[in-house]
Amino acid sequence: MGKPVLLIQELSEEKQYSGEFNNLEIIAIAVYGKDVQVPLPVATQRVFDGETKFKFPTEITAGATKTRLIYRYTLAQWLELLEITTLPGSPAGLKQIMIPVLLYLKKGYPDVFSDVEYDVNFDPGQYAEIIPMR
Repeated sequence: MGKPVLLIQELSEEKQYSGEFNNLEIIAIAVYGKDVQVPLPVATQRVFDGETKFKFPTEITAGATKTRLIYRYTLAQWLELLEITTLPGSPAGLKQIMIPVLLYLKKGYPDVFSDVEYDVNFDPGQYAEIIPMR
């Protein structure tokens, strides 16, 4: 399994959590090179339960040299998604992307994500490389 690069919105001070997290959106883009095939569970669109229905991922763009999967969710939607996709029973391709996102968001929003458990036995060497972006 090759590793994607994960571009994720930089958590700047003006975007910090202010107690109401339903409207704050965080964008993450998983980029797979032409030599790395996107795992089927990652490319499959799913609808999760919540106040607002949303699809996973929000956009898929396949090109000649790379495939991009764009995730654009509110903190509430990220919380719901990460509670499901980081567990030991989740497919490795999902954990490869979602565990690094969870760890990143735990640093920026510990009061929202600190209780989310994840598969601590999943090899950190397989985590997608995170690159914060503005």
